[in-house]
Amino acid sequence: MSEWFSVDRAGLGKQAEQHGKGRLVGELVQNALDEPGVTQIAVTLALVPGRPLAELTVEDDSPEGFRDLSHAYTLFAESYKRSNPAQRGQFNLGEKMVLAVCESASISTTKGTVVFDPTEGRIEKPRQKRDRGSIFQGTIRMTREDFPEVCDYLRSLLLPENVVVTFNGNRLLPRTSIRTFETSLETLVADDQGVMRPRVRKATVSIYESLPGETPSLYEMGLPVVETGDKWHVNVGQKVPLNRDRDNVRPAYLQAVRVAVLNAAFDLLTSDEEATAGWCKLAGSDERCSDQAIKHLIRLRFGEKIAGPDPSDTEAMKRFQSEGGTIVAGLSKGEWANVKRAGAVLPAGQICPTAKPYSADPNADPVNVIPEDKWSDGMKNIAAYARFLAEELMDVKLVVSVVHTTNNFVACYGAGRLDFNLLRLGHKWFDQGITEDVDWLLIHEFGHHYSSDHLSGEYHDALCRLGARLKRLALEKPEALRQFMR
Repeated sequence: MSEWFSVDRAGLGKQAEQHGKGRLVGELVQNALDEPGVTQIAVTLALVPGRPLAELTVEDDSPEGFRDLSHAYTLFAESYKRSNPAQRGQFNLGEKMVLAVCESASISTTKGTVVFDPTEGRIEKPRQKRDRGSIFQGTIRMTREDFPEVCDYLRSLLLPENVVVTFNGNRLLPRTSIRTFETSLETLVADDQGVMRPRVRKATVSIYESLPGETPSLYEMGLPVVETGDKWHVNVGQKVPLNRDRDNVRPAYLQAVRVAVLNAAFDLLTSDEEATAGWCKLAGSDERCSDQAIKHLIRLRFGEKIAGPDPSDTEAMKRFQSEGGTIVAGLSKGEWANVKRAGAVLPAGQICPTAKPYSADPNADPVNVIPEDKWSDGMKNIAAYARFLAEELMDVKLVVSVVHTTNNFVACYGAGRLDFNLLRLGHKWFDQGITEDVDWLLIHEFGHHYSSDHLSGEYHDALCRLGARLKRLALEKPEALRQFMR
């Protein structure tokens, strides 16, 4: 009975070429790393003089070798690796992709040998077995330009310490991670019917510094999957849900990895440039971003003395900035949500609130107005002095009250009314007479006749004008002022 499908080896070879020769050699290394008990893998690659070919050998010492030698030439055969998330393979495609770009090849293992001859086709030699491990030998199409790509790819591998991998006789040294942690990530595991299903599983994740010339990438158990351009290489210690070409992942998966990395290694970020990198902002806007991580990012970007915008108290914002603080701005919606949840930034009005004695604040205490017949002589004198100055300096008939309230103000001016807060000023302040402190407070409050904003140009000009008028008043009417002095 004829087969349903045929495979065009030349067409498959063209698709394989798109992956690059480095990834193709990496497929063979990946298969060797997945074999139980492997401790050594030797890769040799030598260009054939005068021809666009190279002799490639990949040999390992796995005790069992290939479980089923037919998998070396059967596309999409059922792979035992599909049920094990700690093994890299699932498509059973790697060797076939390599064979598709070879002029000739052979695979020898503990189950026998199969030769791929350019004229005779596939030749199976079941009696020609190895005692241990497997060896792939092939003449692969390769140019001199391809050769460095393979070298760079193999040197980029994040290899386990318990497996010695050599390339042309030199060991590819394992790298030391700068942080390793556990997190729950999606993986793919075959169900009872052999169909790959997504499943969330705890994985070990390690991050590594990228070497000069390398682009930080996402790795699956030591093999690069896709360049990310993020801060570090990130190696996921379980099967990554890859596309069939094994060169990309879904954006949602990459986002989950980035959030996990940020939460585990935010303390390794030390500059505003790092904190504003694209991956960092994406992770910082995710609801899974930890409180500690978002606080660290905000301080890297804006400094230690920070406050949030406060439309209800714009004066507090100006005052905070005038004191060297920074108002946090330019965050994404997700970043703001995380900032608020973590309490990372308080509104400026909570840090340095502007006194609003008679605002609609439901938490404000009621004001107790002290009747004039209960005023001390000092209160009466300062009230009379305030009325006199208001009329002379501003041509205002001033109404003066003395109140007793826990609200946060010492005095309050508005629309020709001035209230002194006895609780904040104290009896001693009223009994001191007309001092510089009294003039200072009155000029400050009278400035609000022209502007309510302490930091506005109008308010600043009003204070200057009031001070100049008080000086002129002292020169022109010294006796009128002296009556209030005691």
